[in-house]
Amino acid sequence: MDPIVATFLILAAAIIAFLSARVPLEVVAVGVALALWATGVLTLPQAFAGFGDPTVLFIASLFIVATALETSGVTRMVGAVILARAGTRRGRILIWVGGIVAILTALISINGAVAALIPVAAVIARRSGLSPSQLMLPMAFIASSASLLTLTGTPVNVVVSELAAEAGRPFGFFEFALVGLPLVAATIAIVVLLGPRLLPHHGPAPAPEHHTEREAETLSLVPEAVRTGAVRTQRRTLAVTAVMVALLATGATPPAVAGLLAAGSLIVLRVVKLPDLYHGVSWTTLVLIAGMIPLSVAFLETGAADVVADALLAVVGQADPHLALIVVCVVVVVLGQFISNVATVLIVAPVATSIALTLDVSALPFLMALTVAGASSFLTPVATPVNLMVMAPGGYRFGDYWRLGLPLTVLFLLAAVFYVPLIWRF
Repeated sequence: MDPIVATFLILAAAIIAFLSARVPLEVVAVGVALALWATGVLTLPQAFAGFGDPTVLFIASLFIVATALETSGVTRMVGAVILARAGTRRGRILIWVGGIVAILTALISINGAVAALIPVAAVIARRSGLSPSQLMLPMAFIASSASLLTLTGTPVNVVVSELAAEAGRPFGFFEFALVGLPLVAATIAIVVLLGPRLLPHHGPAPAPEHHTEREAETLSLVPEAVRTGAVRTQRRTLAVTAVMVALLATGATPPAVAGLLAAGSLIVLRVVKLPDLYHGVSWTTLVLIAGMIPLSVAFLETGAADVVADALLAVVGQADPHLALIVVCVVVVVLGQFISNVATVLIVAPVATSIALTLDVSALPFLMALTVAGASSFLTPVATPVNLMVMAPGGYRFGDYWRLGLPLTVLFLLAAVFYVPLIWRF
């Protein structure tokens, strides 16, 4: 079979499997790697190279850091601060929660931040009398926008930065914030202003007279921390995290090295125990990325990316790269609502790079625009892991997402197409 045809067939089969939701994501990803080898598109080492890719190792280390912040009580301390400062007003609570989730997302990645703050948000909803449906989804959406603040915000950033390095230079640790900061501010404003009308109301959360043990620990952290000695553990966690961020920000070490050093230090210092470590890692995310990286390689090596790029250019022409950027970003937005945004970017990025090469322009605005478009997964619960994480705690249904998600999606698409090229010039 022709390698290009085989690559497209494997891609189509993967998309169908993702959309069906009947096949576990891990199985689809491994199946993609196996199919690339079985059809002769890639050699066996190439097909499974993603499992040893530095990007995958770096992302795994970020999950360990996120676990340490949770188990050491840092995130619960943050919840106590929010309750003390925000009171019971919805707008102030969302601003505080949005700010905290943005900081955590920038430091430890979107999945880790939201997973750590869901229990805190649940307690805040009960204490303030707010419906969880008015808090959970805004938190997830703000986290999606905050994933554009730093290199570590989401696995997509790491993947795109590696691709940018191959195209000329990688993106800097804080370079994403040039587009991320205004988007975070705009997202917070939209969820505060439009949330009450566009989100479902399930009634206020009851304020129980007696808190559970978990709530009591969250709401009265300092005595608990002092009594158990957790303050020292928290200091160790924060110190190790700070060193990791410094290494990443300065570029003193490759991202994978900085992450693995931080993870190893947290284990040696006994901040994270091995059972907690294994439970804290999102193995689905790691296997998904590792399995889809070879498909991206296949698109480049077989020339499939050039075929798609030529087809898109035949539609939009070669006069204005903005037109090509619009088409590419729309493809990412649409696919990203139904399959992993990481998988979507891995598939579309080689096409975008090929288009930039054909147009004789820089690939950086295309790759950054893909990152922004990939972050606009707001319309369905299956678009991102964090959308699924908040579905049950917020009591949402499938159709509850698009109403608040639609204005945000339009905002992100406009930013990707028109704002990004102003910063990263063609």
